[in-house]
Amino acid sequence: MKEILDDIRMTESKAKDLLEGAEKEARSIIAKANREAEELVFEARKKSEEIFESIVENAKKEAEKEALSLKKEYEEKIRRLIEKSKERIPQAADFIVKKVVTLYGNN
Repeated sequence: MKEILDDIRMTESKAKDLLEGAEKEARSIIAKANREAEELVFEARKKSEEIFESIVENAKKEAEKEALSLKKEYEEKIRRLIEKSKERIPQAADFIVKKVVTLYGNN
């Protein structure tokens, strides 16, 4: 009878040891999974920041191209307006002379 009780105690002890080992291994697995999850989140954030920076950089380049294009376009419009104005200077001068002559006579 004592042998049976000793066997039961030994089996219970083994079961307790196995359970403690399993719990320890489970905690270890969970801790590892948490570390891996944190690393994945960190990498995802890093990648998203890189993508964001790339998008912003590309947008800046496109904006610079557009600004340069608009600058050239308006510089050309200004050049044409100046040319047109220069072409009209003789007409404007004739107009002014005629007005002055009309007002003050040919004295």
